[in-house]
Amino acid sequence: MNKKSMKWSAAILSAGLLVGNASFLSGQSEAVVAAATSVKASDVVMKYNGKTLSAPGRLVNGNTMIPISVLRDDFGLALSYKAGKNGTKTYTVGSGVTQMRLEVSEYGISTYINERYIGNNSIQYEAKNINGKLYVPYRVLKEYLGFQGSYNSSAKTLTLKKQQQNKVSISSETISDSNNNATINIRYPKLNGLANKEAQESINKTFKDKAEAFAAEAKKKATERDSEFEQPYEFHGTFLVTFNREGVLSIASDLYEYVGGAHGMTYREGFTFSLKDGQQLTIDDLLHSSDAAKKKLDQMLKKQTAADKYDFGFNGLKEDPDFYVSESGLTVFFQLYEIASYADGFPTYTFSFADMLPEGTDPFAAAR
Repeated sequence: MNKKSMKWSAAILSAGLLVGNASFLSGQSEAVVAAATSVKASDVVMKYNGKTLSAPGRLVNGNTMIPISVLRDDFGLALSYKAGKNGTKTYTVGSGVTQMRLEVSEYGISTYINERYIGNNSIQYEAKNINGKLYVPYRVLKEYLGFQGSYNSSAKTLTLKKQQQNKVSISSETISDSNNNATINIRYPKLNGLANKEAQESINKTFKDKAEAFAAEAKKKATERDSEFEQPYEFHGTFLVTFNREGVLSIASDLYEYVGGAHGMTYREGFTFSLKDGQQLTIDDLLHSSDAAKKKLDQMLKKQTAADKYDFGFNGLKEDPDFYVSESGLTVFFQLYEIASYADGFPTYTFSFADMLPEGTDPFAAAR
């Protein structure tokens, strides 16, 4: 099993586990030691709001890693620690729908945002234990925690600030039910504070309807459960806010079910909305219905999926591909088994809009 498969499998094994300063790692368990990395790293000076931060970052293979103690001491995020079963160590940072959870186990370090595992085929969000201290990539802060930064390579300085977000708050609603047949726990997003109340109601209805339909399906399957199957069925829903700026909101939703067999199945769906009117944006909206842009996207996907040598292979861009918007651009993903084995998870690729559209083209014009 390759590293990509191992990370996805480790996330599956730890998905049911709910969850300091990096010095919490003193008195390390065997699991923590197993997850430690031996890397060559150089210091990076970090600044926030004009102030040099309490601890330096570390530059590892071109990626700036940030100690989790900085998130507490300098950014004011809540940080807690819990020792779990089988030597698992859990660190929880922040709150609400951007809460980050790091699980340190014998399989490595798995990163979750809002209870959703964020690793993918590129392992670009992988936290590291460097000399007994936990670090997370700057990319995690940029993509999910609402920070932006500029890096000065000559001075080895990363200057951070809060990202300007849309004027809307996002909370989590839950549908839950448990009995001898099944455990149902479906979390879905709810918007508040949007100026256009009609748009807010429309977006909220989309998410609520999806969650309730999945819950109804789950309850139906639970009543049909074979009594000879001892383990209750499981149905879970999670979501991840991937972009919340410039009048655009993008969210990736996961619906998981286990109804027997070797493993459960997850279906992922991307939702991208204009907050101006509540309309859901398509990939054609973002790429201005440009055949040239879609051809470039197709070519880039062919190149990257070929390099990853997935079992089933990429057969060309679909008419309606699965996607969401992220801070780095357009993210296209594939369902389980679509182009790769189950162990490879959801093959995911992100491309800058500048790589597909003519210079100066606004991908969010339809949302303004």
